[in-house]
Amino acid sequence: MFVWKDHSRYVEVLPVETGWFVVWGTYEDGGRRKLIAGNRVYTSQGGARRRVADAVLALTRRPHLAAEAVFAFDGFPFPAHEAAELPAAL
Repeated sequence: MFVWKDHSRYVEVLPVETGWFVVWGTYEDGGRRKLIAGNRVYTSQGGARRRVADAVLALTRRPHLAAEAVFAFDGFPFPAHEAAELPAAL
């Protein structure tokens, strides 16, 4: 699905049953190891969009790279997707 990469940093967005799964982190050892800095599921694509911006900013500390990532996210041809109802709390 959607992937943003910059040198050894990445953000990925995937559709899942309950919304949009966003995972971000870094690569080590020339890309052989993928370290996850964080992940979260959002019920809306707008929420995932905001996390993409926040994750890129946290990984790079460069606002222009966050803006570029959001621009790429907005232009990405995501499939039609709606989040299913969240399961009952335990």
